[in-house]
Amino acid sequence: MYILVSKKRGGIYAVKNKSGLRTVTIFESYDDAVRYHGLLEAEDFDDSLEVTEVDAKIIEQNCSIYGYNYCYVESNDIVFPPT
Repeated sequence: MYILVSKKRGGIYAVKNKSGLRTVTIFESYDDAVRYHGLLEAEDFDDSLEVTEVDAKIIEQNCSIYGYNYCYVESNDIVFPPT
């Protein structure tokens, strides 16, 4: 599994919804994570991100501790970053 991590801050990339809740996106496929990263760059996302392989169970535990949601993107799913 793969996530996006900030090289500047060391934190995990998470999307914040209108009510302030953050969701970490966990990608099943490396290629999908790279594609999502490219879409963020095309939107001039102002953070230096890198794709990192992770143990999904550890991410789930950290999300639970810090009050974040998480979602899995399977290989046959298509997701776009918020604009």
